[in-house]
Amino acid sequence: MNNSYYIIRIQRYLNGELSRDEMYELEREALDDPLLQDAIDGYRLQRDVNHRQLSLLQRRLADRIEGQAKERNAFFFGWQRLGVAATACVLMVLVLVLLWMRNQPMQRTSEKEVQVELPVPEGSAGVRAVAASGAGLDAYPEGGWEAFNTYLGDKLIGTSPKGEAILSFDVDARGVPANIQADGHIDAALLSELQQLLVDGPKWAGTKGKVAITF
Repeated sequence: MNNSYYIIRIQRYLNGELSRDEMYELEREALDDPLLQDAIDGYRLQRDVNHRQLSLLQRRLADRIEGQAKERNAFFFGWQRLGVAATACVLMVLVLVLLWMRNQPMQRTSEKEVQVELPVPEGSAGVRAVAASGAGLDAYPEGGWEAFNTYLGDKLIGTSPKGEAILSFDVDARGVPANIQADGHIDAALLSELQQLLVDGPKWAGTKGKVAITF
């Protein structure tokens, strides 16, 4: 701010030398700046001061204006630094949280799972086949378990096997069970018949399966 120009404006205002717009602008500034209003009131009360007194008033006014400017700058830059520091703290916390989450070991399901049988409708000859779950077992009949049970029931009508047979197998590229093996003891004739039924039966999806057939 040009202090000499500031004082001249006040003097011209008090002498009525400003235009109406200029007077209005100065009065509006005085409403927002108590220091300016004090200066106007002071000059109005001391219209006949000499040049030395006027210079003293100008110096005091300039000092007060400079002090207020420094206080405003200090306040602004203080809050600005606080804002930057707060932003940096938030970013640091986010980075630490992301690093912590990244380094946490992922929970893995144990391969030793309890086998769960999937309930399906019984076949027409009292045959009930269910999938035995386990690590790496993903095969299932493409037509669904209900259709597979119906197929076994129709093929085993007139036979009278008893008990349960658990068969594990691989599924080849054509969807046909291969390398069919029995888990546990099973009659050789029944095993051969079941192997043939699996090969001739519905196609399978997946790569490896295990089926429990109850008679």
